[in-house]
Amino acid sequence: MTERLNGSSLDWFREMVHYATLAPSGHNTQPWRFGIGEDRIAILPDFTRRLPVVDPDDHALYISLGCALENMMIATEHFGFEAEAEYFPPSEEERLLARFKKTDRHEDEKLFEAIPKRQSNRGRYDGRPIPDGDLQKLAEAAERPGVRFMLFTKPGEIEPLIDFVKEGNLKQFNDKAFVEELVSWIRFSRKDADRSMDGLTSAAMGLPWIPSWMGRMIMRYLVTPGSQAKQSEKLIRSSSALMLFAAERDEKSCWVDVGRAFERTALTATSLGISQAHVNMPCEVLEVRRKLREHIELGDSQPMLLLRIGYAEPRPRSLRRPLEDVLI
Repeated sequence: MTERLNGSSLDWFREMVHYATLAPSGHNTQPWRFGIGEDRIAILPDFTRRLPVVDPDDHALYISLGCALENMMIATEHFGFEAEAEYFPPSEEERLLARFKKTDRHEDEKLFEAIPKRQSNRGRYDGRPIPDGDLQKLAEAAERPGVRFMLFTKPGEIEPLIDFVKEGNLKQFNDKAFVEELVSWIRFSRKDADRSMDGLTSAAMGLPWIPSWMGRMIMRYLVTPGSQAKQSEKLIRSSSALMLFAAERDEKSCWVDVGRAFERTALTATSLGISQAHVNMPCEVLEVRRKLREHIELGDSQPMLLLRIGYAEPRPRSLRRPLEDVLI
C-alpha cells in the first residue's frame, strides 16, 4: 500500500514515479512496480512481465529498472530534492531504493525536459554525421563505474558489427519460441494497444494498424529471418554511428548501472536532436555475444546494449500504463 504523506510530497513523489515509467524496456514490457514511502521510493521488478526467451537471465529487465531509476533521479533534481540510491538492500533484496530530502538546489533542466521526448526511433535515419562535440557529450553522459562505453563511427568499424547483427537476427527469427514471444508483445490494432497500454505498437514501428489476427499471421508465416536481417542492415546503414554498453561484472547491480548509463546517454542524445534505437541481436544471442566480445576485445566485460544513432523524424510514442497500475 502507498503510505500517506502530506499532500505536496505525495504529489511530488507520484510525479517522480510518472517520469520513471517513461523509461525504455525490452518490448516495452514495463517490468516494474513502485512503492512510495515517507521519504523514499522503491522500484521492484515485475517478473510477470519478464521475457524468458530473449532475456532468460533477466539482465535486460534489470537494465530497464536502471533506466527507470535514472529518470527518477533526474526528476528528483527538477522537483527540488536530493536523492541517494541504494541497490538491493539486505532487508529488501529485490528492490532499488531512492531516499529523498528537500533542497533548494536545481540542476540543468535539459535532461529532465528530454524524458518525455525520448523514444526508441525504429525508422530510417538520414545518414548525416554527428558532430564530434556531440559525440563527446554522449561519451561523457555514459561514464559510470562498472560500465564500458564504445562509439563506432567509421565504416571499417561498423561493417563487422552489421554482420553480427545479421547473424543474431537470423538465429532469433529461426527460433519459433523467440517469434512467439515477440508476437505476444506486438499490439497490431489500436484496440489492443489502448487495452494493454504496453508492448510494441504498429504505429511506433511505422506500420499501419491492422487486425491482430492478420498481424500474427504475417509475423508467423510471411516474415522471414532473411528479410529481417536485410532490414536491420538497411537501418544501420542509414544511421550515423553505433554505440555499445558493456557490463564489467555479470551481476544485477552492474546491469542496473548499464541501464542508468544508457538512459542518461539516450536523454543527452534526445536533447541534441539525435535519435537512437536498439540493434541488440548480437547481445541477446549468447553464441553471437561471445563473438562480439572477442571482436571488440572486451575481455571479461559482457556486451549488453548495441544501438544505432542518427537523425530522423519523430515517430508515434509507445504507450505507458496508468500510474495506478504500477504503484503498490
